[in-house]
Amino acid sequence: MKLIWYVSAGLLFLGAVSMPSGYYELLRWVICAAAAFAAYTNYSIDKSSWAIGFGVVALIFNPLAPLYLYDKFAWMVIDISAGLMFVINSKEVDG
Repeated sequence: MKLIWYVSAGLLFLGAVSMPSGYYELLRWVICAAAAFAAYTNYSIDKSSWAIGFGVVALIFNPLAPLYLYDKFAWMVIDISAGLMFVINSKEVDG
């Protein structure tokens, strides 16, 4: 299970640099699913603050109703912050 957290973090850190637009479309799908899973996992172990945080990440990266920010710096901050969330939270979940 921690592999999901680490792969997601790696993809987000890679997204902080300039990549082709197709990468960001794939990133939305992967991170939305991983963040939703992380939110559910944290909710099931009574870590509601982490669950809410990952729920917000899932909403930000939602590919069906995308959030459009046309500022690359803003996305860099979001990508790095979300990546750090996955890394830090990986230490708190079992498996």
